[in-house]
Amino acid sequence: MSTTILKPEFRRPIIAVNVSPKLFNRLKNQEDKRYHRIKKLLRVNQTARSTLYFFCYQNVDFENSKISGVCFNENTKSWEIKDFPFPDVLYDRVRGKRKYQIELNSMRGKFDQMGIKKINSLHSFDKWDLYQVLEKNDLFRPHLPLTRLLESTDDLKIMLDKDEKIYLKARKGSRGMQVMSVTKAPKGKYEYRFYSKSVVVGRVNDLYGLFRVIHSFFKGKNVIVQQAIDLLKIDSCVIDMRGELQRNGRGELEITAVPVRIGKKDAPIATRGTSYPFEVFFKDFLHFSEDEIKALKSKVDSFLIEVYKYIEQSYGPFGEIGIDIGFDKRGHIWFIECNAKSAKVSLCNTSDRGTIEKAFLNPLEYAKFISSC
Repeated sequence: MSTTILKPEFRRPIIAVNVSPKLFNRLKNQEDKRYHRIKKLLRVNQTARSTLYFFCYQNVDFENSKISGVCFNENTKSWEIKDFPFPDVLYDRVRGKRKYQIELNSMRGKFDQMGIKKINSLHSFDKWDLYQVLEKNDLFRPHLPLTRLLESTDDLKIMLDKDEKIYLKARKGSRGMQVMSVTKAPKGKYEYRFYSKSVVVGRVNDLYGLFRVIHSFFKGKNVIVQQAIDLLKIDSCVIDMRGELQRNGRGELEITAVPVRIGKKDAPIATRGTSYPFEVFFKDFLHFSEDEIKALKSKVDSFLIEVYKYIEQSYGPFGEIGIDIGFDKRGHIWFIECNAKSAKVSLCNTSDRGTIEKAFLNPLEYAKFISSC
């Protein structure tokens, strides 16, 4: 629990949402029209009745034990800047560019020392670290694609000797922006694909040329190499699922939604495509019966819950995690990745109003639970 002296005008719990400097300035300047998820959070807070404010790392004054944040005034329908006490609970939503990662992590460390609770124990997942954690468990090992760190062309050669196709991902990347697929081409060449506003396809003559393309694309970031999973496809579009799992105001684990995502044609991943409710996809696209859909959903739910609980055993408690999984053509489940800051895009595109509101309310109610306020 924070040692902050709380002022009587602030309802408990006090929840501080950590956002980027860019977003903070836009809210401060009343430029919030495009931020629908923030509006949803504000709306459900009328039910949660917490003190909810938004801030960036530059607004934290440790010397005077205060944070200059922005909050929405329901009476004036405008954003206001106010000085707030340190929160009971931190809701970390900033994705953090490399240029201010040091300052962000310093702030997070100080908050930890002060005993400020967090919605999630980790602000982001390291894909390599998470792979090593899951790979130790006999239950999950069959569901993990073979993975190794990319350190030299030798790592590319080892993986491409095993498979015709591989995936490369930034160890700390999100939203599908830092993923590349590589496929062997005739005459010792290699074809690569990635998504940047549209699908980009290129070819190189050898592994050294490929390594240069990879280094340029990932801008020097640490990268993992993965065996390509032969995921289910429709018309050359990759299919996967985003399990949205959360803990509610009683600390109970819930599966809020499991939308199915269909990627853009020939794109290496399903992100940024279209999405459908689980039942709708398997009924309308794959023509499953109701009993088959029910059995499949039960199988998926069980796997997602096992992953969530094991992650908590390894890293500590989480209020919400987005878990990406997929099926291969044999119906085998594959783990793809976890997201500690799911944008809930597919959930919002496929769910009814009640489910969407629950998805935004759960973190606020969970904050009450962990803060005992």
